[in-house]
Amino acid sequence: MQGQAITPRPSELPLALAPAAGNTLEHSVLTPGDVRKIIIKRKWVILVCLLFGLLVAGYFAFLSTPLYEAVAEVDIDLGRSTNIGISDLVEQNLAGEDASSERLQTEVAIMRSNTVALDVINTLDLYHRKPFSEVFRDSPYNGHLTPGQRTALLKTFSGNLKIMLVPGTNLVEIRYRNPDPKLATSVTNAILDAYMERDLRARYEGTNRVSSWLSQQLSALKKQVEDSQQQVAQYQRANNLIGLNADGQTLVTSNLQTVNQQLAEAQADRIVKEARYRLAQTRNPELLVSVAPGTTLTALRQQQSELLVQYAQLKSKYGSDWPKVKEAEKQLAAVQVNIDTEINNLTNRFEEEYNTSVKTENLLHQRLEEIKQEAYHNNESAAEFEILKHGADSASDLYDALQTKLKEAGITAGLNSNNIDVVDRAAEPARPISPAKKRDLLFGLLGGLLLGTIAALFLESLDDTIRTSDDAEAISGLPSLAVIPHFDVLKKLSGSAELSALQKERNSKVSADLISYTEPQSVIAEGFRTLRSSLMLSAVDREPRLILLTSSFAAEGKSTCAANLAISFARRSARVLLVDSDLRKGTQHLKFKTSNRVGLSTLLSRESGNEVYEQPLPDLPNLTVVTRGPIAPNPGEMLASRSMEDLLLQWRLEYDHVILDTSPVLAVSDTLSLAPHMDAVFILVRSGVTRKKALSRVRDLLRRSNARLLGTVVNDVDLRLENYYTYSRRYDYDYSKGYGAGYGVTDEEK
Repeated sequence: MQGQAITPRPSELPLALAPAAGNTLEHSVLTPGDVRKIIIKRKWVILVCLLFGLLVAGYFAFLSTPLYEAVAEVDIDLGRSTNIGISDLVEQNLAGEDASSERLQTEVAIMRSNTVALDVINTLDLYHRKPFSEVFRDSPYNGHLTPGQRTALLKTFSGNLKIMLVPGTNLVEIRYRNPDPKLATSVTNAILDAYMERDLRARYEGTNRVSSWLSQQLSALKKQVEDSQQQVAQYQRANNLIGLNADGQTLVTSNLQTVNQQLAEAQADRIVKEARYRLAQTRNPELLVSVAPGTTLTALRQQQSELLVQYAQLKSKYGSDWPKVKEAEKQLAAVQVNIDTEINNLTNRFEEEYNTSVKTENLLHQRLEEIKQEAYHNNESAAEFEILKHGADSASDLYDALQTKLKEAGITAGLNSNNIDVVDRAAEPARPISPAKKRDLLFGLLGGLLLGTIAALFLESLDDTIRTSDDAEAISGLPSLAVIPHFDVLKKLSGSAELSALQKERNSKVSADLISYTEPQSVIAEGFRTLRSSLMLSAVDREPRLILLTSSFAAEGKSTCAANLAISFARRSARVLLVDSDLRKGTQHLKFKTSNRVGLSTLLSRESGNEVYEQPLPDLPNLTVVTRGPIAPNPGEMLASRSMEDLLLQWRLEYDHVILDTSPVLAVSDTLSLAPHMDAVFILVRSGVTRKKALSRVRDLLRRSNARLLGTVVNDVDLRLENYYTYSRRYDYDYSKGYGAGYGVTDEEK
């Protein structure tokens, strides 16, 4: 048999090098590998949805009635006109044709209108043509339509009609579908003709209505213009609104601007003079000199400075009693008197100037208020005057414009806008527009694929089972010691015809699922050898002797894994004891096809002795099996007894490896009493069966019981879901040829 050798991964290294418990490997986003796994797992769902999409598409592609589509194209240029003036008024005031996209949409809506549809139906007599004749199946058409028939007829007509603007142009496409290509062509051209006739009729009638309305309005408008002009003149005389210039300003407005400007200048002058007056009140000669530099005070200050210098020189040279010093003192006193007099004069002058500016400012304030009151009154009158004048001017302008248009009306009444140009009339289509078989099948394929993908992702989100070793490591935080591939026992049995009689006799001694014995060269057996290597590497200096294998619930392959692991150990010429410690539902006697009359239960109850130890495989005499024995009434107490501890100590001395096949942890608590005595405990996880919460619960229970947890073993795995298995190109080894040379296996192991 060919298969891929399962090599130890980083998680299969010794415990000291394994990831710490509690570390998670979950991805926050879907990777391409995850998507590939989902596709493989849910391939049947995707295939069913894909087939469903193809079936639906095939139904529409091959069983639906062919439809033919006729196409006509028309250019609607709302800016083009043959009218000579009156059309401007018609289009601007009534029709509102501004060549905008909104107006083009309006024209398209007119083409779709019920009026145009009924004109086409009546013109072509579609009452007796399919599919319109289906409307009168229950009640024949007698020349009159009931409301229900009219609604159904228009619905059938509009359901096959498609009118749209060509983007970026003024072109409008008219498309109509019908099983009859000739009828589709006739209806399309009839829609175009009905729309053009309606447009011509509407414009002609609109022009005549405008001309009649203008004639009626001109007589009333003329009298209104005369009355408005008289009211303007009377109001201007009554309110004395003279001096009104081109800008609408009166004399009062001009005076208001002038006085306001003068007031601003007076305020500025008053501020300057007030500042000089405040400086004079300080009587500081230096400050006064700065604001009045050209006055007598400047000369007196200079004279005073010179006398002070002379006085200081004389006093320092001759003393204070010298006559010239006395004379200098008298001169200084005289100069100081003159300075004080000049300061008084400047202060009085600045005060008078300040008072004068204050009076001037007050007078201007009063005048400004008076003019404001006049301006308020004039503004009220001017506003009313402007209203009257504007009404008179508007009436006059409107009268002149209408009079001009009315003169043109006689010429333009028969001329209408010609803004519709037929680019292409509908031609009979050569082939149906639908169904498009290739397109429908492609859409069905893509739709089915999309539906299948969504269904696969939805089912994947609901699936909380463990599928791969990555899932087991992420949930438990324990390393994955080995991966046991999925294998089908029935296929193994059906392929046994190629085996020799000796091999058939040899394999008949055990159950077909003991692959390590029946097919030691297979990839499944390699998985158990990987588990054996991982257990031995967990403590290189001290190989584990007591090994316990457990699971969450029953039917996860625990007994099969334990038996195959025992055979793998036995092939190393080690003394191996396989103990079926599941005293409730143990199945090792079925795996090795031995008697279950005595076993562990009778050994613990001292009802039997060494006869419980059996060597079921003659070619593996170093493999000893202790079956379950008869079902005990109190299996939990028996496994937790002192006798069981003594047996474990005895087995540790007599055998190299003791493998205990125990009961599920979450089903019963029997295993928890054995776990603390073991050298190595690992949890078996069945792909697609074991749930994530169950694995976490088992891990927690074993940790609380102080078990030496080495990791997990994932059983019944689809290797296509394992990332490491398909990370690169698959490597296939022919185990039937050269197996021993490649792996150092002896002939006995084969």
